[in-house]
Amino acid sequence: MLHVARKKEFCKVLGPGTRSVIWFHGCTRRCLGCIAGTMNEIAEYETCLPEQLADWVKHNIGIEGITLSGGEPFQQPLDELATFLMLLKQNTNLTDLSVLCYTGYSLEELRKQESAVAVLQYIDVLIDGEYRQHEDCGQRWRGSANQQFHFLTERYKKQENEWNTTLERQIEIELDLNGKLLISGVPSKNFINKLTTELQRRDVNVDFS
Repeated sequence: MLHVARKKEFCKVLGPGTRSVIWFHGCTRRCLGCIAGTMNEIAEYETCLPEQLADWVKHNIGIEGITLSGGEPFQQPLDELATFLMLLKQNTNLTDLSVLCYTGYSLEELRKQESAVAVLQYIDVLIDGEYRQHEDCGQRWRGSANQQFHFLTERYKKQENEWNTTLERQIEIELDLNGKLLISGVPSKNFINKLTTELQRRDVNVDFS
């Protein structure tokens, strides 16, 4: 079973176009300053079959693709993660969806694992590398400068220079029915610190993803 901490049907700040985002639960890497640290420490998540996740994506009409984040996608059962992505590619209504995936591992590390390679074959763009707080300089869709875009297919290859040189951070903020503030995107470390301090003062729970 895949452990899913959060899903968002429509998001415009974690990859090109409008995307459905899946945040997987759990990561053992514990990068200092990770914005998803709280998500990985709590036990709140749902278990999903690959078929259930594929069905959820199917109903999100008008998206350009999906983004996989976390947590650490490559610490999920990789056979089930590969099955989920395979189901998307086999569905005639979903074959044009692009797949962008974040990981704290390097592409070189993943290519040494047969189970990880089975997942990589379905990914258009991999953003790899641990988060380094001291290299957080405002890069588009990345947390720190060491993290790289790997264009594993030709889908966005022509935009490689633009993606690598753009310094732009956008976030989406929403309030759920339980009064928790949900933030999607890659906020700067200064923004996180200031917002968290102010919200704690007002007794508001916040979830960065």
